Amino acid sequence: MNASASFHAVIIAGNSSEMRMARGREILKSHFADDPAAAGKIDRDVFEDLIYIEAAEGKKDISVAQIEYLIELFAQKPFASTGKAAIIADGERMNEQAQNKLLKLLEEPASGDVILILTANSERLLPTIRSRCIRVWLGYERPQTDAESAERVKELVRMLVFGKATLPEAFALLDACGGDRETAARLLKQLELFLRDLAVGSFEPRLLTDTDFAGAAANIGAGHRAVIRGGIGFAEKALANLEQGYNVKSTLRDMALCIKERAESVE
Repeated sequence: MNASASFHAVIIAGNSSEMRMARGREILKSHFADDPAAAGKIDRDVFEDLIYIEAAEGKKDISVAQIEYLIELFAQKPFASTGKAAIIADGERMNEQAQNKLLKLLEEPASGDVILILTANSERLLPTIRSRCIRVWLGYERPQTDAESAERVKELVRMLVFGKATLPEAFALLDACGGDRETAARLLKQLELFLRDLAVGSFEPRLLTDTDFAGAAANIGAGHRAVIRGGIGFAEKALANLEQGYNVKSTLRDMALCIKERAESVE
């Protein structure tokens, strides 16, 4: 991947924001390999032809005005290198108007320019954006999990997916372990990973990473398999809502309600 490479737009999705940024820098250094000074400047965050775009402080969205500003900068000649580059952090936070405006750059790229869209969830980008980008998937972030928090996640699954408790009891557990926004996000990531493990185990129990639910996984039918898949989606949506500033308690309870209602429909 150098400045003459055919690619001009990349979606880097999954894992943590730090991992996405690190991979983005590596891609940029490869893209600008013909510029001997570029790699050092990219590592030191002093590359003159790199523009960072992210949601303004206190704002949920990346606005159309920010993308218009990016387009204006890309219309200018590079300052010091062979092309211009942009990193759009948390790209899923671009509102629809901003994403449609970005298509102008993606459809009419200048030779040597490159745009990197970093996102926790590429499905929140428009299909027209995704179709014009190379996609790099970094896998799921695996948060550090102590024994106590792992047990809480498992208990939550028992309550919501397998109907081992009432909804108020599930709410009480979430209220107790949800905590602040960062703690709640960590809980949701743990829940999503555990449900994905359980989804795999429901087809082949021996593939379970965590064997605590091996017996349940071996006996899961199509109905509960759908509940598990739905739970993964609800957890992803709740995590996205937290990242956009939604109320922590309400977000967790809404997710629990959606999973519980789906589970009750197959019991």
